[in-house]
Amino acid sequence: MVNYKELLFKFLEDENNRKYCVSILQRILMSNKRKGKFIVTIDKNKKRLELKPEELERKIEVICEFVVEKTLVEGYNALSVPFMISRDQAPNFSIFDEKPKEDELWWWIYHLLTGIHFGNIVINLVNVSEEIRNEFREFLVNKNFVMIGEKSGLNKKEILLQVEAPARIPLVEQEFILGFLFLTYFAIFWTSRKGKESIEELKKNLETTITSDASLLIFVLPREKKRVYVFPRLNRLLINWYEDLFSLKEGESLIPRISTFVFSFYIQDKKYRETTCGLLNKFLYYFLLGHINGEILSKLVEIKAAYELKEAKKRKGSRFHGVPKKAAEFFFSKI
Repeated sequence: MVNYKELLFKFLEDENNRKYCVSILQRILMSNKRKGKFIVTIDKNKKRLELKPEELERKIEVICEFVVEKTLVEGYNALSVPFMISRDQAPNFSIFDEKPKEDELWWWIYHLLTGIHFGNIVINLVNVSEEIRNEFREFLVNKNFVMIGEKSGLNKKEILLQVEAPARIPLVEQEFILGFLFLTYFAIFWTSRKGKESIEELKKNLETTITSDASLLIFVLPREKKRVYVFPRLNRLLINWYEDLFSLKEGESLIPRISTFVFSFYIQDKKYRETTCGLLNKFLYYFLLGHINGEILSKLVEIKAAYELKEAKKRKGSRFHGVPKKAAEFFFSKI
């Protein structure tokens, strides 16, 4: 059995990892902030942990152990498992004799604090080897996508630029767009590892290394009503939708056609940006589950066509910006 407490503490031995996950820890503790301090109590044991914001980085392990102890004594709460409501807040929803297990709590805390964050969103991989997880994280850092010591956590400008996504597309509160970008960069990372492997060898290695158990985990951590999404069968999404990356020749663009297709529906015009962004976020929720929502896709096509026709009429002779042909052909060949 994997010891997630041990893995987390090993992860925290790296100074950059500690700095990066402080923002996540602050999000988790936000509901426990009183008069400029973070305060966590275990009422049954009359224990109290009180910390100033500047102490968080130094005492991450202490905080985690205290949160686990609190949960084992008092029952589930949002500090250890983000989507849980404590027994005190909702006694009618409590399951009789429901007792959390310590290894389960460390599993949640580990995947939270080792994730990649942006705003209220934290994303991580589940059931992927530590070697692959660490390599991917190093890839994101080296590419200047992950920003150590910065509150935002991600270099939004660079992340969008590298896949030619619209620069102004909002990512805050758009957890599934961000999840899709995370998956896209994992596919790009995997392609960068291929060396002299053939396409078939690359696919085979992907299937054996990223098994059917591998999942994408998305945490959304506002002050109230925290939630978690799990998207299983990561390997199917990678093999089906990022196949074009695996057959690239040296020097060819690392922008997958699925990414080009998806982001072509975002309209930056202020009258359309909120609507198209919201629809894309919903569409990508189903996409990450392995489904194509035809109703949402039809609405996106309808809005895109109406906008482009309107613009063409307004500016006679102006170029029509539709969905790139190769990207559309690739998408529809997969459904």
